[in-house]
Parts: sequence; structure tokens; C-alpha cells
Amino acid sequence: MPEKLPPSNPLKQIVSTWIKKIEQAQKYKRPFNDDAREAANFFDGEHNFMWKDSYARGERGYNASISPPAFRMQVNKVFELVEIFGSVIYHRNPVRTVTVMEHPEIDPSFLGVQPPDPMNPQPMDPQQQQIMGIMQQQQEGKMGRRVAAELLQAYLNWTPVELSLKTQARKVCNEALIKGAGTFWTELVTLQTSGDSQTPPVKMVGSFYDSVDNLLIDPDFDNMDDMLWCARRMVRPLREVAQEYGVPEEDLKKHLNGTSDIRADNEPRDRAKGKKKGKTNDLVTLYKVWSKCGAGDRLIDAPKENKGVFDALGDYAYLVICEGVDYPLNMPPAVMEEPIDEQTGIPASLLARAAWPIPFFADPQGWPFTMLSFHTKPNYAWPISHIRPAIPELRFLNWAMSFLATRVATSCETMIGVSKAADQDLKDQLLAPTQGGFKIVEISEMMGRSVNDIISVFQMPQVTKDLYDIIAAVFDMFDKRTGLSELAFGITRAQYRSAAEAQIKQENISIRPDNMANEVEDCMSLLSRREALASRWLLTGEDVVPVLGPLGAVAWSQQIESRDLVTLTRDFLYRVEAGSARKPNKSTRVEQMQMAVQTLGPLLQPLAMSGVVDPLNALISDWADSLDIDATPYLLPPPPPPPEPPPLGLAPPSLDAGAVPGAGEVPPEELAMQGLPPELQGLLMGSPDQIPSELQPPPP
Repeated sequence: MPEKLPPSNPLKQIVSTWIKKIEQAQKYKRPFNDDAREAANFFDGEHNFMWKDSYARGERGYNASISPPAFRMQVNKVFELVEIFGSVIYHRNPVRTVTVMEHPEIDPSFLGVQPPDPMNPQPMDPQQQQIMGIMQQQQEGKMGRRVAAELLQAYLNWTPVELSLKTQARKVCNEALIKGAGTFWTELVTLQTSGDSQTPPVKMVGSFYDSVDNLLIDPDFDNMDDMLWCARRMVRPLREVAQEYGVPEEDLKKHLNGTSDIRADNEPRDRAKGKKKGKTNDLVTLYKVWSKCGAGDRLIDAPKENKGVFDALGDYAYLVICEGVDYPLNMPPAVMEEPIDEQTGIPASLLARAAWPIPFFADPQGWPFTMLSFHTKPNYAWPISHIRPAIPELRFLNWAMSFLATRVATSCETMIGVSKAADQDLKDQLLAPTQGGFKIVEISEMMGRSVNDIISVFQMPQVTKDLYDIIAAVFDMFDKRTGLSELAFGITRAQYRSAAEAQIKQENISIRPDNMANEVEDCMSLLSRREALASRWLLTGEDVVPVLGPLGAVAWSQQIESRDLVTLTRDFLYRVEAGSARKPNKSTRVEQMQMAVQTLGPLLQPLAMSGVVDPLNALISDWADSLDIDATPYLLPPPPPPPEPPPLGLAPPSLDAGAVPGAGEVPPEELAMQGLPPELQGLLMGSPDQIPSELQPPPP
């Protein structure tokens, strides 16, 4: 380690080095950005963006020599795809589950430890005592992990509602469908619940949407799992940035008055030059960098005289870069004037300032963002858009429909031929506007000729059916590329010949949505893992009192705060319940519950007759939930408590004279059915004919 810092400004050189890396990351991302920008234009761009010279005559254009049509339109198939697929794959917040990684159960006898015999106790040797101690310690650790899993599960299922995860996730899903990827960023949220400054703010950990346009990754690797740094582009008010990092506003204002060459590929050049004008506040652009390859002093472009200066920071470094500012915002120059630590060779406060705010690196491939994508691309880290394979068909559809609309407008024109020798008064009448759809033309003198000799009406040729067939064929090609078939809209051109055919088509149409829903569930599972790690690092027992209660807060301090980050990610499985995020299929759910009632109802009746009504009531509740009705009137009441025994010395009451035991008793089957509506009795007894029509399952 160097005894003192070099005379040159190492912070300024770190900034210049990272700016070069950010520019290289932008170039590496350009193919993805071009596809994303084109797909976004087909989603919500201007109706005539395809016909502008910047696109039509550019590298991706098709219209270099053909004159554009008079009527320019856009067939917005991308909007249809996003609305249909997006509403299916993420319909509600999923249920998060946290389970404990179970260690294998090992019989102590295989390790030479015999269970103690109470009749003939024998002393254990030191090895057996050690094994028994390990077994006891493992059992106690297992109980502690189960408590920690319940605490994490309760918290992770509370924050999605409080922080509106559904709104954030729908934005991510839409962007992933259009551009190819969407990103969540896991971070701490501090909410001031009252105007009183004495009231402490509420801290919560959540995940939030940010456009994938603002994400940059290491361009050295074609696999995102291998990258060594990432950066997030952010635009924030100048005053907010100055207060957060404790830097003078004058330094940031100098940056606003300068020029910047770093910009996103989809950002106009005039927005990147000089000051980004805000409507409310002065805005500043900064880049947050999470590095797994050090602070940047050993990168390939770093000056030789500064190599190794910041080795004491380690491989995991965090920097906030603002072009035009000669130092990272989280490392102001005043820090370099602090005393140098003899062991590290750098100021002591730099270790805390350059540390990751949340140590996501404790998790394999851990980063502060979680990406949702559906299609990977070989030999390229960035995924491809769901729209990209169908872009050629989409261009042709917009092109053909625009020319078809122009042709329809041309075919609807009425051309009138008038003799050149006709009076000018007659020509003026033909050009005059009509009233009520009728036009009266007065011809002053025929001169022995018929009207057809003076006026002729020409009919334009009709649009041929071939053009419609071509467009329909291209529509079909687009649907096959994207999975947007007619069944997704609930439309069928031909009647099904059998129930089996309907079932096969229904299964085939759900292949792509089911696969996308699985990708969303995997992403949400990883997201819950990220949030659990951040909650362990940032939250204390006081922060979780509103969620877990006072006793849960104490357990949080004992079982969560004291737990190592590595064991937090290794000892627990973070999952979301399968299908809990996607839109439910009501007709299938109703059909399944009708079958479950008919199958399980007779099996649960003996339990209900013996007084165990909970399983049957659970079945009734699920059946009523599938029909969106209240299950309370259908639930069986719990059995009455057993009668108290008679006092000692008193004989039990005798039967009345002539009474026969068992006479007048209701059969057990009828007794279990008493109080249930007729339609539910019909289901339990296997008689669907007694079910009212409104409770019948819908036809397939």
C-alpha cells in the first residue's frame, strides 16, 4: 500500500475512467436500444412515424424510392399484444413463501451413537457426546430458521400492498413485452407519516420500476451473469443531489453549464447538450455505478501512476459519477484531506463512502436490479424484444394498409368528363357543392345532342380481392410470430367438432402465456430474495413493529438481525406460489371445483358426521369462492360440546316407558345433510340434475 496519495488528483482520473466505460457500455447496448425504440414506436408512436424520412429512408427503412401514400396509418398490433399478454401474466401480486432448506435426516446409529437405555445407562465416549451435541445444536438451529422464515414471509407479503408492487410490476411487464426487458430496483423507502419532526419516519424495503433505458452493463461479457459492473442513469433535482451527497451546488451548476457527450441512444442530442431544462427545478444527470472490479484505478484506461491507490476499498465499490464534476459525488475532495490510515493508505471514511449501500454481492449474481425478460439472444447479453421477430410483418402491414386506404379513397372518387365545348356555366354547376346529397345541373342548350355526349361519368376500378388476401396472410404470419391468435381474443372462425378439439386448442393457445407467466414468477421469486437481503441489512426491530407487532420485532432482532447475509440467502428458499400472479381462468376453476365437490364430498361426509366439519367447510368455501358467492350460509356449524357428566351419586336419566332405542332417529347421511341448500346436497350426493342453472359449470 502506498504511504500517501500521489500528487495527481486520483478522484478526477477515476471519474474520467468510468465515463469512458459508460460510453463503451452505451455502444454495446446500441443494437438492443435500436430494436427497443422501433418496437416502442409501433406501440405508441406517431401514426405516421413510418413515413418520415428519418425512418423510411434510414438503415431500417424500406421506402427509399416509392412515393408515400396520401393516407398514412398504423396498425397497432403491439398494443393488442401488450394488453392481452400483460393482463394475463401479471394480474395480481403473487403470494410469497419462505421455506427452510432442510438438512438430510441422519440416523445416529450410523455414526456409532446408540440411543440411551434407561434400564442400563452407559457413559458416552467424547466422540458420541460431540455428535449428540451437534444433533442438539442442529435441531435448535432448525427451529430458529423456521421462526426467521415466518418473519420474512410475513414482511415480504406486506410490502407489496403498501408500496403498490402491482403498479410497478405491470410497468415492468409492459416494457419487457415491448422492448425485451424490464427492470426492478430494490431500495429503501423512507416515509414521513406526520408533519411532526419528532415522529420518526417509517422505513420499508421495496422494489420499483425504472426504464431499462437507464441500465448499463459491463460490455466485456456476452453473458449477463459474468458482468463485473453495472450503472444506473438517473436525473434528479440539483438541490436534492447536493443535499444527499453534501457537495456544493456550485460544482453541480458548473456541470449544467457545460456540455455532455454521455446520453442514451434513444435520447435526442439537444437534451444531452448542456443543461437539461426542467420545468420545476434545475436537473442534473448522474450515474450510480456498482462495481465488482474495484474503484476503477486498475481498469484498462486508468493512469499508471494511480494504479493500486484504492486497493484498500476491495473489489466491491460504489461510485456516483456526474460528468463535469471532477470527483465522485459520494467522495468529495474534503475526504482526501482527512488523515491517511497507515494500514490502508487512504482516508478511513472512504471505506464507508465507497461501500455498496446494500451488499447484494452476498448473493450469487447479486445486483441491485432484477431483470424480467422473455427471450435471450446467443452471444449477446441483452435480450430481444417479443416484437422483434415480427417487425418485418408489422412494417408491411402498416405499408399495405396505408396504400389500401389510399386506394379505397381513390376508388370512391367520382370523375365526370365534360365536353370542352360546354358552357362555363355548366362546368361551374358540376363543381358546386351538393345539398342533401342531390345536385341539379341545368343544361341551357343541347344543340341536337344527348346528355351523354356532353357529360360522362367515369367509374374507378374496384380494389381486387387479392390485396385483401395478401394482407390477411401477413396478419396470420404476425399472429404466429407473437402468439396473438384469434383464440386469444375469444374468437373462433369454425365451430368445434368435439370437446377434445376444444381442449387441445385451449391447451395450445396457453403455451406461450404460461411460459411467460413462469418467467414472471421466477423473476418475482428472485425479487423477494433481493428484498429479504435488503430488509436484513437495513431494517431493525423497531422498523417492523407495524407489520410483525412488538413480539415479532423482538424475534426479528434475535433471528434476523443476528443472522449472516450468506446464510440468509443459502438457508432459505424464496418462492411465489405457482399461478398466484396470473389471471385466473374462471370457467376452468368452476369446473374443477364442481368435480372436487362431487369427488371429495362423499369422502368427507363421515368426518362431518363424527363432528370434524373443518375439511368439508374448507371444500364448501373453495366451491363458493369459484362462483363468487358468500360461503357463510353453506357452512356446517361446529358440533355442540359434549354433555356434562351427572354429579356423583345420581343415576343417569332412564328412558321413557315404551321408548325404543333408535326409534325416530335420523339416518347419519341425512343428519349430515341437514341445513345445506338443495343444490349443495345434489353435488355431495352426486346428483348434478339438482343443481340450479346459475350454479352449473359453463360449457367448454
